[in-house]
Amino acid sequence: MTSFMHSNRAVSKADIDEATTFKEVGVGTSQVMNYLTQQAGGYHNVGFTHKDLYNALQRDESGALHNLIWSDSTSRSDYTCFGDVIAFDTTYKDNLYGRPIMPIVSVNHHHNTIVLTTAIIADETSQSFEWVLHNFLKAMMNKSPISVVTDGDMAMQRAIKSGIPYAKNKLCSWHLSRNAQANIGDQKFTATISKCMASWWTNEEFDIKWRSVVSEFNVEKHPWVIEKGNTRHLWAQAYLTGLFFANIRSTQMCESMNASLAIALKHKKIYLDVVRVIKDGISRMRMNELKADYLSSHPKPFQITKLVDLESHAVEIFTRESFRVPR
Repeated sequence: MTSFMHSNRAVSKADIDEATTFKEVGVGTSQVMNYLTQQAGGYHNVGFTHKDLYNALQRDESGALHNLIWSDSTSRSDYTCFGDVIAFDTTYKDNLYGRPIMPIVSVNHHHNTIVLTTAIIADETSQSFEWVLHNFLKAMMNKSPISVVTDGDMAMQRAIKSGIPYAKNKLCSWHLSRNAQANIGDQKFTATISKCMASWWTNEEFDIKWRSVVSEFNVEKHPWVIEKGNTRHLWAQAYLTGLFFANIRSTQMCESMNASLAIALKHKKIYLDVVRVIKDGISRMRMNELKADYLSSHPKPFQITKLVDLESHAVEIFTRESFRVPR
């Protein structure tokens, strides 16, 4: 009976690959389940139920692939350790159907990007984002993150408020700077707002500085400036002090994955190609993590302060990158 316990059920990456292939040629969910059961030698060996498989693959009324999400056992384990803060955006679209590819990522103990789950969604509506968050949390045993970093998409904001209402939200600093330049068109203003974004001021100090900047550049009535002033609690460090974001300031960690996807998928034709490319990218990330694990202990970093005992203890408990942060 343990194979049917919710904690022991998950659709594996390999099963997702096979199921996606079958669905692209018109094979239904029940037929896919029957095939995978036969391959595994019985229902008790499959590791998930018909409903688990359906929740990973959602079809539209015509039977075509609508939404797809997957996360393997390693990613689920990573989420247990590093899932307090997540980041995601939908900047990259696949080259064949123009559908958003949505990685949900975090950082590990080496301060490197890890992929917790990946989704291919039909559109960038609140409904699609809510579907992703619902299935993501289901795969992660309904453990909600503490904080979320996003690109500021309004549909995404609504989905977060609905799906993970207690998570603290932070806007991506890179997108904010880019949008400042696009809306105001003044590099000095963009540089100034970037400074306002990162400065460790009090709330009062920030408000005084913000009013001064808005007046200096004569943008008091600009709609974008007004909106950003009203939502300063989502992007200004002065208003985010005391909240935990694991030093994640930007969704650019997703962008690096998107850039790799754009190159690898230039001539690919089916969704299975997308899944395989993403799998390869995640495998490279995990190999880098193994390398970082080794480098964290071979050799030990040089001690540079007079606090010998404290540094010696820090070397033993921190990874190399974490050890460098307070130094």
